[in-house]
Amino acid sequence: MLNISKPLSASQAQTYHAKEFTAAEQNYWKQGDTIQGEWHGILSEEFALSGSVGAEEFARLSQGQHPQTGHQLVLHRTVHEYKNADGKMVSPVEHRAGWDATFSAPKSISLTALVGGDDRVREAHREAVNVALNELEKYTQARIGGNSPAETTGKFAAAKFEHDTARPVDGYAAPQLHTHVVIFNMTERENGKMRALQPHSLFESQQFATAVYQSHLTYTLRALGYEIEPGKSGAPDIKGYTQEYLDASSPRRQQIEEALSRSGFAGAEAAQIAAHNTRDKKVILSPDQILEAHQQIADEFGNQAAKVVASARERSMEHAQVRPDPARHQQVREAITFARDKSFEREAVIDERALYVDALRRGMGEMTYRQVRANFEARVASGEFKQVSANAHEACRRFTTAATIKAEKEIVQRVQDGQGRGSQIMAIESAVPLVDSRPTFTPAQKRVVEEVLTSSDRIQGLQGRAGTGKTSVLETIRQGAEMNGYIVEGLAPTSRAAKQLRDAGIKADTLQRFLAAGGPQVSGDPGSSHLYMVDESSLASTQQMRDFLNKIEPQDRVLLIGDTRQHQGVDAGKPFEQLQQAGMKTVQLDQIMRQRDPELLKAVEHLSNHETAIGVELLTQQGRITEIVDPEQRVAAIAKQYAAHPGNTLVVSPDNASRRAINQAVRQELQTLGIIDETDYSVRVLVPRNDMTGADREWAASYQPGDVLHYVRGSKEHGIEARSYAQVVTTNPAENLVAVRKQDGQQVTYDPSRLRGIAAYREIEREFAVGDKIQFTAPSKDLQVTNRDLGTIQSIGEDGKISVRMEGSKNRDVRFDAAEMRHFDHGYAVTSHSSQGLTAERVLINMDTEVHPELISSRFAYVSVSRASHEAQIFTNDASNLAESLSRDVSKASAIHFGASQVPVVAAGKTTALTETRSVGLGLGL
Repeated sequence: MLNISKPLSASQAQTYHAKEFTAAEQNYWKQGDTIQGEWHGILSEEFALSGSVGAEEFARLSQGQHPQTGHQLVLHRTVHEYKNADGKMVSPVEHRAGWDATFSAPKSISLTALVGGDDRVREAHREAVNVALNELEKYTQARIGGNSPAETTGKFAAAKFEHDTARPVDGYAAPQLHTHVVIFNMTERENGKMRALQPHSLFESQQFATAVYQSHLTYTLRALGYEIEPGKSGAPDIKGYTQEYLDASSPRRQQIEEALSRSGFAGAEAAQIAAHNTRDKKVILSPDQILEAHQQIADEFGNQAAKVVASARERSMEHAQVRPDPARHQQVREAITFARDKSFEREAVIDERALYVDALRRGMGEMTYRQVRANFEARVASGEFKQVSANAHEACRRFTTAATIKAEKEIVQRVQDGQGRGSQIMAIESAVPLVDSRPTFTPAQKRVVEEVLTSSDRIQGLQGRAGTGKTSVLETIRQGAEMNGYIVEGLAPTSRAAKQLRDAGIKADTLQRFLAAGGPQVSGDPGSSHLYMVDESSLASTQQMRDFLNKIEPQDRVLLIGDTRQHQGVDAGKPFEQLQQAGMKTVQLDQIMRQRDPELLKAVEHLSNHETAIGVELLTQQGRITEIVDPEQRVAAIAKQYAAHPGNTLVVSPDNASRRAINQAVRQELQTLGIIDETDYSVRVLVPRNDMTGADREWAASYQPGDVLHYVRGSKEHGIEARSYAQVVTTNPAENLVAVRKQDGQQVTYDPSRLRGIAAYREIEREFAVGDKIQFTAPSKDLQVTNRDLGTIQSIGEDGKISVRMEGSKNRDVRFDAAEMRHFDHGYAVTSHSSQGLTAERVLINMDTEVHPELISSRFAYVSVSRASHEAQIFTNDASNLAESLSRDVSKASAIHFGASQVPVVAAGKTTALTETRSVGLGLGL
């Protein structure tokens, strides 16, 4: 796989070159005085660099200079210390020399090449690195500066250093084939001027380059006779090695994983910290000592590498005359189809690199990247894929599908067809008295009720900020509609939002259940009119919205309710926001009432208005932001703050790994204080595999032994009952078969592409005690709980029965068997997505800007801070750059964009509608 480091300073790069990259002790199978390295890249060729890497040329490039003349090509400031306004000494960051991009072969491949002595495998690694680097280079961008977008240049200068030994652990340096590639911080624009690299393009291409490397390596190894199976994260593993031997040859990996386990954190950033903190002091060992240690371990495990190599050579000779598989073209097509279905389930517009990643992983080793790209380009030419951007400043092309465009057109057309063509729910003469009967209503609430009830649009929107008293407004609208003969039904993408509608006296269900049932289920006279209130519409996907609008009758009315500034749904599209952009009449509920502290209210108002930097500055001035760089110390501080006042307090964190770490720390604090019982009960709960899309669930290789599957529909053919569970025993990716063990102990094997309605989970052991706060992670009709409902454990019986006092429900307890109802977790900390819809007096927020930077955004800031009614406290690793990090806009894309003139456009010159939005269905002409 490929890992890209943080930027190296000029001095770091030169030090690494002298002491790490070229050090002889890094290579025990290819000894010499130094490792020479090799130049790579179009810019290297333009600099007339070829062959081995010289120290002087390397040093000049690390300083942003021409490697031959020393002329400064990329300007940078001289490093000097200075005092800031607080009198502290500050050392500016030295010039960024570049980045260390490291391609690492899986352990089984390293053992085969090095211990097994097959130089063909080492050459396959080199070739795969070169292929991946060539593709990575195509997406290189130049940083222009100011507000100017980056420019795609497609060229860089890089220096490669191949190593075959891992960093020693307890004096043992394990065999590990890997290549360091220093990509220098410079590129050449089309006008011939040199500029620094825009690193985002490198990191955005990381998974793509990994997939190209792994796919090419696997394809070559299979041609050499090796049998390959998918390993961790889809990486190729050579068959023939026991897990015990692989573990014995991977002490460094185990050292890092143990450090990660102790810290409770995950992710690339956490792994880099763990790797740095667990480094042993460098031990200089002779090649003979290293080789002797490797052979000793190999002997202990039966010389598996030698046997694997011998079997491969024999196999390659047997199949030397076999012709290429005539079904290869079909395999490539199936891989692209899989990538299409997987990608466009979650996003309406896809970076081409993401499509290549999924296709290459689906066809790992059966096809080359060149074959995959050729098939994709052919399908672009056929019209199946539509390019939606032709901006030369973007690193790569972006695509949608003809089906996605068609779905978005239908939704917009449906709304526009109903504008001004419906009857009023209530005349203004009747609406005003109804509104006046609510003396506590704000002017904004009164205005919204009147406009909704008197509108003649069949479909309209209600844009409501967080904490504006929406529930009371909906209750009044329901009353007015029912007074005039409408059947009011509430729908929502989440079970929690549906429950909140029921709390407003509205009969409500999830949008998914409504669609699965085939449409309206509320009784009424034939031809009766419905008013559908769709809450949390910003979480609805394009597919859901289209299916819903296609099921309602012409006389029905729809009120789409949501907040375009809060989190968006998991699946593709943003129909609520798109419809507003396309001209759907939308009333605004914008007077926030939740925040009781006037200063906190000011900050939330700015966060809700896209003014994130101002909101963060106000929070800073109010003393609500605390910087603690070390993640473990920060988690401990949050836990102590929570334990000091646990009542009506909520912790919000961006990712599940940090959420789990905070939950554990809070529990320890509460047990120390005696707030929860000291006796822990171990329970194996189920955690959803949110990484799996519908396309993944049809592919056997996506499943792992131990996965727990829930069959919503069941299968008579295989004797699987509806709503039952089974556990994955084995998978057979070659024949696309999954073997599962049912609850009665019987084993069943089936093709997952033939079954529907399956949810996948992983088992994780958790400790629970009386007094623990928990959250349910799936709805249960039997218990009358919804997903993300919170409660407190009242008792845990020896029989495994747990009694929970539910929050928000007066004296309501639920009791369940933990061996049967396994969808729950600790509830002290929740993710920002899960917090949407919750309110607490005090909110503590973990904002780590490095572990998962893609989750730190303006939406995260607005949603998390606005949960608090009285107090919000932010704990971050970087207070000085927090405003910039939180100002990042992380939004879903749509295939059709509506500008200020409401003219829909499919970019890249493919299709441009010149008609106004009322004619969008005809204007696109697709």
